Amino acid sequence: MNKSVVFLESAIKKKTIETFLGKDYVIFATGGHLTELVKKGYYNLGVDLEKFTPTYEIIPEKKKLIDFWKSFLRQEKIQTIYLATDPDREGEAIAKQVVKILNLVPSQHQRLFFYEITPRSIREALSNPLVINENLVEAQISRQVLDRMVGFCLSTVLQKKLQALSAGRVQSVVLKLIVERELAIRNHEKKKEYIVCGICLIEQEKITLKQVKSTGELIVYPEIPEAEKVVAKLGLDFQLLNKKEEDKVVLPKPPLTTSLLLFEAKSQLGFSISQTTQLAQKLYEGVRLISSEKQDAHEAIHPTYLNYHPDDEEIKISLTKEEHQLYQLVFRHTLTSFMAPARVKKITYHFLNSGYYFSTNERISNFLGFLAVDPQIYLLHYRIKTQAKLINISQLTAEKIEIQEYLENKPVRYNEGSLVQELEKLGVGRPSTYNTFGRKIQSRKYAELNPKGQFVPTPLGFA
Repeated sequence: MNKSVVFLESAIKKKTIETFLGKDYVIFATGGHLTELVKKGYYNLGVDLEKFTPTYEIIPEKKKLIDFWKSFLRQEKIQTIYLATDPDREGEAIAKQVVKILNLVPSQHQRLFFYEITPRSIREALSNPLVINENLVEAQISRQVLDRMVGFCLSTVLQKKLQALSAGRVQSVVLKLIVERELAIRNHEKKKEYIVCGICLIEQEKITLKQVKSTGELIVYPEIPEAEKVVAKLGLDFQLLNKKEEDKVVLPKPPLTTSLLLFEAKSQLGFSISQTTQLAQKLYEGVRLISSEKQDAHEAIHPTYLNYHPDDEEIKISLTKEEHQLYQLVFRHTLTSFMAPARVKKITYHFLNSGYYFSTNERISNFLGFLAVDPQIYLLHYRIKTQAKLINISQLTAEKIEIQEYLENKPVRYNEGSLVQELEKLGVGRPSTYNTFGRKIQSRKYAELNPKGQFVPTPLGFA
């Protein structure tokens, strides 16, 4: 029986899929792109600026690999060549590169899409082969040309004027966001605002009463002296005036996309983008515990099977500590996205102190819904209680009265996770670039990370 050839991008994925397909399939890995734009012509663009046509050449490191493929195909009787590069614009372009370099005719090759590395998914892909999407190929070429034109031309100017190393289509937007946020923070520092609070303790829980108008609207002071005049008139005792109850619904978060996974891993686990990307790739390619499916033009990252519970001993011993933490996050998030919303009762309490109004609130669970996946974590995260602490209280005695900076409108510096979410919201970049933009702007001295892991622009970045 004649064999078939399958082209992938990843060598790690190659080893896994070989165990599924058996001896009738030969699997090759491209290791990414096979060709690149030549560095010739105006500014070494490799692009004809009149016709906007690019010129490509084979990447030198890939020549031996390509020669081996050509030799293999000449010697072997191959039934079908399957192009199973990644299911995205870049993967489509790499599949097209394979076709061109090996001089394949349409009858020789078929395109395969799969979003999880499981026997079932591979079989389904083989049963439903596709053709190369030329629109995606052209889109990828256009992006490469735009990157080269913006990056090479602008980088030359920057090197001459500012001694900066380079610029790029995504890199420039990232730096712009960081600088604009820093400017917003500096402007905010010039016009800080303040609120008056009573700090109480009930069963070791801190309760903050905030000064409000009689209508319940928060009172914000532009200057500290104005707030100090009010504090001087206050005592420590707060008398309950009334309370108001409202029924609320708390929705679970949507299925994980790449950007949301990077954000959650940063905020919950403290993982960098690079660390999360590497761990997720291992879970996807090697251990085969997570997969990625298209939903409304976005990928949904989820466990391959929900019966692979992170608490199972077999799962634990097959993963490193960090891999298990990330898998647990993916598993919990996926499970909650399928579950019912939580229902809570929001109770707002209004107090009076020396003629001034104060309020606080607490949210009490009526129905856990998706919070039941892990109440210990989710109740704390969503600030929901199982029992009301203030329901029977008619008076509160504060430990102290203090003036606090009003932080509601204060801009916060981006960290890796929040910057990725902003880029996705703006439609800038793609998941494969998220792992590199932070390192690039740091290596080029445009920005640096402060002790909190937030981006701070350097003088060169501001320039």
